Amino acid sequence: MSLLIPRPKIQLTVDLKRKIFIGIDRIIMLEASGNYTLIHLKDGTNSLFAKCINAFEDELNAQGFLRVHKSYIINPKYVVKYISKDNTIIMDNNLYAPISRRKMSMIKSSSIRKIVGKYTK
Repeated sequence: MSLLIPRPKIQLTVDLKRKIFIGIDRIIMLEASGNYTLIHLKDGTNSLFAKCINAFEDELNAQGFLRVHKSYIINPKYVVKYISKDNTIIMDNNLYAPISRRKMSMIKSSSIRKIVGKYTK
């Protein structure tokens, strides 16, 4: 008889003092607003945290998230469409993330195009 131990879900530590953790699979994207970060979730809700977006970047990069702009980190799993003429990515829940010129080569050569399959000019 084998024992199956449930694998713990990977979570992003948002606020250790208040013990706030968000499941990585629930996060569509993060949007910077000065020293605050707005986290957009799959269920359509979003939460604002008093942490700059850089504080989340290393942890999220290790989970496959991409920094596509100085103010945006996206979860490629939720990319719906890439619009090249506007340098924009459309995410689930009708969210938009601009792509900086410096990140364009990463997007063009990355798995985003493979994931999306819908490449619009």
